[in-house]
Amino acid sequence: MKKILVVCAALLLPCFLVRAQEADDTGTGVGLSVIPRLDLSLDDGQFTLGNSSIYTLFEGNITEHLSFSVENHWAGFYDVSDIFGATKELYQNTLKRQSNWLDWAYLSYNIGRWTITAGKDSITTGGWEFDEYDYDVHPALYSSLWNTFSPYQWGVKVGFEFLEENELSLQVLTAPTVEGVFEKPYFAYSLGWQGNLAGVQTKWSYTAYDGLNELGDRKLSHIIALGQKYEMDKISFTLDLFEEINPEFKRFTATPSVLWSICDSLELLVKGGYENMGGNHYGFGGAAIQWYPVKNLRVHAVAAYNATPVWECPSFTLGAIYYLNIL
Repeated sequence: MKKILVVCAALLLPCFLVRAQEADDTGTGVGLSVIPRLDLSLDDGQFTLGNSSIYTLFEGNITEHLSFSVENHWAGFYDVSDIFGATKELYQNTLKRQSNWLDWAYLSYNIGRWTITAGKDSITTGGWEFDEYDYDVHPALYSSLWNTFSPYQWGVKVGFEFLEENELSLQVLTAPTVEGVFEKPYFAYSLGWQGNLAGVQTKWSYTAYDGLNELGDRKLSHIIALGQKYEMDKISFTLDLFEEINPEFKRFTATPSVLWSICDSLELLVKGGYENMGGNHYGFGGAAIQWYPVKNLRVHAVAAYNATPVWECPSFTLGAIYYLNIL
């Protein structure tokens, strides 16, 4: 499958390049970016490579109505003693519903107020926290839902735009609760609303997905996600609220954050969170300084403490990410 995608991309690339040159006149064109990230983290007294990784993002417009997007996660590095361990896992999961080297690959057809998307996409859930690119985030500042849920699945989505800056969507994707892509017809069903309510940007959704209880019987799990964002001048305020109910436990999460653009080249992110998982209470939070010394380069320093079962430790990170735009 991987070889087929690479060969197809190679065959189509010359056509895309011609279209890119004509983009101003036809409304078509493509973009290809390579995004390497290097982190050095101190997690619970142990040195790791944090969110070090290599991604590519390939997307654009094929026609006036047809567009595509492909994001690949080619390499991941975390464990210093097994530097290629995370990378091997990406390729071992190629035919699984867990995270692998292909985050998403979909086509979108837009006509009038309707948009139809088919392929591998992200489950419509998780508010604004799930809206960010994986290569940009600092995982220790993120909820246990973000750190453990596998949102990239195969299926279709239909969106309808109403009023101004408002869209309703219905989505059916494979469920992340079984291992193989073709194993069992288990699905995730999502209803989403992304819009603007009196100046507050909303990203609300309800997701029901097939799963198994402790006895191995089929049972639905549910996630309600309410994401709110308010932007004023150089400051952005975000509040995500998640309620997850599955056959094993209930989880409530609240994650407020503030992003302050101090100047054109410097940002301060302050983020915290509270989680109630099965009656147990956890907190997490911290701050990140993000500096852009030159175009397309971000240098970051992060201090966080995450008490959720995913981390249970303090984390300190220094790192850099470069957005290399090839097309």
